[in-house]
Amino acid sequence: MPVSKTKKTTVKKTTVKKSVKRAPARRAVARETVVQSSKPRRMVGPLSAIASFWRRYFDFVGRSTRAEFWFGILFAFLVNWVFAYFFPGTTVSLIVSAILFIPIMSLSVRRFRDAGISVWLYLVPILLVYLIPIIRGAQWYSMMAFGYVSSGMALYALFFIVDTIFNIVVACLPSKR
Repeated sequence: MPVSKTKKTTVKKTTVKKSVKRAPARRAVARETVVQSSKPRRMVGPLSAIASFWRRYFDFVGRSTRAEFWFGILFAFLVNWVFAYFFPGTTVSLIVSAILFIPIMSLSVRRFRDAGISVWLYLVPILLVYLIPIIRGAQWYSMMAFGYVSSGMALYALFFIVDTIFNIVVACLPSKR
C-alpha cells in the first residue's frame, strides 16, 4: 500500500472586533489647562517677591500673585517713605520715587492681568492722575498757596480716592487661573 501524504490544514480563528464607542477627543488646549490648574502653586515669600520686583522691572507681560504684589508694594512703600522722611522735598526723594514708579506700574499691570481685569482700567486712570496735575500744576499750586480749593481740585481728589479704592479691591481679587 502506498502511503499517501495528507495535507494537514489549520484553520485560523478570526475574531471579529466589536466597535467600541469612544468619547470624542478633547482639544489639546483643554488638556493643557487642566494640567496647569492642577499644578500646586508655590508660595511667594517676602525676599523672593522683592527679588522678583527688581528682576521684572520692565516686565509688563505675565502675571503676579497676590503675595508677590503686596510684598512688592510694601517694599516700595517703605523705601519711598524712608527716603521722603530722611530727605524731605529733595531731589534724592524725587529720584527714588521716579525709580520705583516703573516697577510698581509693571507689577500692578501684571496683578490686574492675573485677577482677570482689563489692564486699561489701571493704565488710563493712572495716566490721568499723573497728567492732570502736570497740566494744571502752576495754577493749582498758586490757588493752594492762598488756601483756595477749586471744584476741579475737589473732583480730582475724589477721582484719585475712587481709583485708589478700585486698585486695592482688584489687588485683593483671587487669581483667575
